[in-house]
Amino acid sequence: MKHEEFEECGRIASYDEFMGAALDYDGLTMEDYKAFMPALFEIVPARQEKDPVKMYQVVVEELRRRWTDSRELPFHGPWHHGMIAGIIIAALRNNGYDFTDADVSEALKRGLMIPAGACGFHGSCGAATGLGIALSIITRSTPFHGEERSDVLKASSEAIARIARMGGPRCCALSAYATLSLAVKKLGEMGYELPSRKMAGVCSKHELNPQCHLERCPYYPR
Repeated sequence: MKHEEFEECGRIASYDEFMGAALDYDGLTMEDYKAFMPALFEIVPARQEKDPVKMYQVVVEELRRRWTDSRELPFHGPWHHGMIAGIIIAALRNNGYDFTDADVSEALKRGLMIPAGACGFHGSCGAATGLGIALSIITRSTPFHGEERSDVLKASSEAIARIARMGGPRCCALSAYATLSLAVKKLGEMGYELPSRKMAGVCSKHELNPQCHLERCPYYPR
């Protein structure tokens, strides 16, 4: 999307009009996105990486390889909503914890319920909410639970707050890295050990985002 197209979309406050214009500028439709989402249910459960950040990077590259609806996979997209929750559960499974492919698929399914553009129109980043989804699966939480439900809400709100503090327009990669690094920390506090890494400069695809936050982003290479 060109800068002037980005600016034009930013002046549209109606959800349907905004999504229609944004997708049209990229030569896509929401049906293109919906038809592509099932790929996650093939890709994520099959991954064997123990490091959730590494898994995220590999999954994105596999999505790029499979994408055919335009010249390249859009940098931003609602596949991040399902992907993050699924990656967290898959990483736990791969590190020997008692989670199954069915749990991974359940995480993906719940994440993909979050609509495109939720961060700006709902105040709820889909990637950040993925942490809450993962914790709800870990704790087997439902709306009828008390403490577990509260813990899920706290985790999602903490991830959303972390992303909000970073500011700027939406960046799905930033949201993914912020959520996954927080997930490793939160899960460690719960007794689930996942590989940790230094996150500074971890983003290697920033040049694909015309609205990259550059040096303001902690994941931008220095």
